Amino acid sequence: MDTQKEQFKQTNTLVRGKIHIPNFLDKSLESYTEFEEKWADALAKFLTKSFGTLRFLNLTLIFFLLWIIVNLGLVPSITPFDLYPFNWLVTLVQLFSIVLSIIILISQNQETRINEIRQQMDFEINVRAEHEITKILHMLEEIHTELGIAKVDKKLEQMKETINISEIKEAVEQVIEEKNNTSGIT
Repeated sequence: MDTQKEQFKQTNTLVRGKIHIPNFLDKSLESYTEFEEKWADALAKFLTKSFGTLRFLNLTLIFFLLWIIVNLGLVPSITPFDLYPFNWLVTLVQLFSIVLSIIILISQNQETRINEIRQQMDFEINVRAEHEITKILHMLEEIHTELGIAKVDKKLEQMKETINISEIKEAVEQVIEEKNNTSGIT
């Protein structure tokens, strides 16, 4: 018993300031699903990760600051090439913001697509699990009958009923519609 406690402590201790992952998590998780990426998706993901950092923000601010300093004529060895009101800088910033917006939209579309797939997978697994649980409940009732146990449980009888997913969908849609009507959302 003490050796089991020691093993548990060893697998769940802090190692060099980081949380040690227990051995059973070191292996690939079955619940992890990889999604196929097109080259555009991979590029958008890379750019989103690159542009969405403090380092990139700092580099951008430094670039703008240097541009303004140079073009105000504060550096005597460099001739200003974009005088105030910095038309080239404004154009560059506008083009850059368009590109960033498109990259963000591509990334969000990819995440939405992945989330929809995961949600559908969860739904399918839940429906299958519901059918399996109902089957197990029927088998349990048969075992009770074979053993001569004649206890009637109303909740168990409700659980054994086959679930009609269309009815649940309609009920959920009705609740959502009622909530939207009461809150003024159309």
